[in-house]
Amino acid sequence: MDKMTRKQKRKKENEINYFGEFSKIKNHFFKDLNKKLAIVKDKRNQNYVTYTPEIILFTVIMKNVSGIVSMNKMTKDFNNDAVIENIATSLGYDSLEEIPHYDTINNFLKELEVSELEKIRDYMIRELFRKRSLEKYRLMDKYWCIAIDGSQLYSFNERHCDHCLKKEYKNKETGEVEKTVYYHTVLEAKLVLGDMVFSILTEFVENEDESVSKQDCEINAAKRLMKKLKYKFRKLNICLLGDSLYACEPIYELCDEYNWEFIFRFKEGRAKTLWEEIQVIKSFENNEITSTLAFEKQEFSWDATYINEVSYKHRFINTVDFTETIFKKSKDKDSREKTTKNFVFVTNIQITKRNAFKIVSAGRSRWKIENEGFNNQKNIRYDIEHACCLNYQAMKNHYLLIQISDILRQLLEKGSVAIRELKVGIKEISSRILESFRREPLISEDISRLNQHIKIRDL
Repeated sequence: MDKMTRKQKRKKENEINYFGEFSKIKNHFFKDLNKKLAIVKDKRNQNYVTYTPEIILFTVIMKNVSGIVSMNKMTKDFNNDAVIENIATSLGYDSLEEIPHYDTINNFLKELEVSELEKIRDYMIRELFRKRSLEKYRLMDKYWCIAIDGSQLYSFNERHCDHCLKKEYKNKETGEVEKTVYYHTVLEAKLVLGDMVFSILTEFVENEDESVSKQDCEINAAKRLMKKLKYKFRKLNICLLGDSLYACEPIYELCDEYNWEFIFRFKEGRAKTLWEEIQVIKSFENNEITSTLAFEKQEFSWDATYINEVSYKHRFINTVDFTETIFKKSKDKDSREKTTKNFVFVTNIQITKRNAFKIVSAGRSRWKIENEGFNNQKNIRYDIEHACCLNYQAMKNHYLLIQISDILRQLLEKGSVAIRELKVGIKEISSRILESFRREPLISEDISRLNQHIKIRDL
């Protein structure tokens, strides 16, 4: 598309119903989503129920995709006739008088089993696989890359619940505890698809109760997560990605048991004997490849040295040492700025000259769970560190609803041709979804276009 003038961009923006675009994405990829929302097991006394589960859950999803952080603000912003009509239209209701207050929503989420929302996410992920629209993102046309990583969500100065993790800060001289922080952490498994990362499974790092002698940790949570992932997606060809924390024997053993591939970042302090063995072999085994690329004002130089079948405990580990050098033109035309990055990866995939850079690229894509994943969810699209309810069960359900919403938001950003052409920023998309949701009820023309073909942009 030719570059638009500012006037053309304004005109184009005014023509787009962002909520209509969102609805088109939702209906195209997940035509049964409303039904899945409707059949979650509702523990409330049905004699006193005013709002059905799909109304409550869809309201929270719209809160998230609209970039609203607090439940109180959602109740204020959604107290609008157009919002009520749009929710009714989206869910197939003839009409609604009101939408639920945030207290009603939180009371529902306090009783909702986490597994009910996990089923909805499972359905969404399986629908994406079934449509085969994301096949191009598989590593070596075979493996689905799934990155795992943990992140802290909430912290408190006093114990929040029996499941809190605890960290004590001691005086270096006296050894006395000066401060105690209670916090909640989550471990995510995210499907890496180009610039998109979709939550495929969540494991909360939590103590069984406050009297445990040893706290839960990321490695234990990772073992639970991997077991669930294997159970839910038994036939999936998985390549697990992770930082150096996961480059350890318990994780290797599970990958063997589940017949998974892995690519983990590796650092010197993680496994001393393995690191030393790699350095010795590098001195006389020479499997090197290089490549260069010029892009705009930068030149990239890639150098990789790989070694297969390094003996480590009861297994063989393959490793690749990768260095990227970037030359950038400086203001002085006769000189160039130079930056260098180095990464070492361990894997159980046999490395060759043909696949070495592909393995490195997949290994480096692990950071997307931090950037496109946690960073976007904390600072740009949402604020997952904001507790929408202090009840622990509701907190977990709010978090899972953000993961469900985030799949829809990413597909909207990559799948809506109109939004892509305008090159609209993430926060601006949020504000425009909210604006159209509050101002423009879906009309018959919008509804008739909801089943149009959608293609995810090549990345």
